[in-house]
Amino acid sequence: MVVTFDLDSTLLWTRAIRDDNGNVEDTVQLGASPHTMPLLLAALDRGDEVHIVTSRLARLWREDTLAHLREWGVLDRLAGVHFTDGQLKMSTLAILGAEVHHDDDPIELENLPDGCRGVLAPIHPSWLRPRT
Repeated sequence: MVVTFDLDSTLLWTRAIRDDNGNVEDTVQLGASPHTMPLLLAALDRGDEVHIVTSRLARLWREDTLAHLREWGVLDRLAGVHFTDGQLKMSTLAILGAEVHHDDDPIELENLPDGCRGVLAPIHPSWLRPRT
């Protein structure tokens, strides 16, 4: 089975820092997601073909991305790490033959190729809009 994972807020858990008006002014990286990283490890242990597909810009974020994956001990177990440079992931997922894609972005999950099932990744609670 070909299984793919997004990086930011899917595998790499981030916390939103809000200003006094509740607007996001910064983010803090918290490390591997306690919800999604176990799913990635299980897919690797099953022998699935696992890819990371991120919309990060490769020219700016390649080394940072690879460093996280290396730190988590999964880089050498992955079939590939792919950057869409800000574009939707649909065409990359289609080329890879992705059967399951994990992502925190509902728009990405609404635009999956045929035959690919989307899994919405839980996000850190700080991203939820504060009640007014």
